[in-house]
Amino acid sequence: MSDHLNHPAHPSHQAIPEFQVRPVTLKYLLVLQGLPTLGVVALGAPSYALFNQPVPWMEMSLVIGGVAFFLTYLSSYPWRYRILEALFAPATWLVLHLAGKV
Repeated sequence: MSDHLNHPAHPSHQAIPEFQVRPVTLKYLLVLQGLPTLGVVALGAPSYALFNQPVPWMEMSLVIGGVAFFLTYLSSYPWRYRILEALFAPATWLVLHLAGKV
């Protein structure tokens, strides 16, 4: 019986490559916060404007944080970055609310 499958001259090719952690960059973190912001506002705000209702900014900031958390989860970022991305939009709403801007 030939041993051609285990021949050392042929490198072993795995079907799934080894997992590597994505390097964390500020630019990518800003994109991961900007995309959910644009998406949620673009999808949510027109429906409230259509029915002449005020936009619930607190709930929208929570949804933005949830979508940003999900995107950082898909990007395989460590937990500290996932939590930071999830809390950034609600914290921004809270600061603006306390300042009387929202």
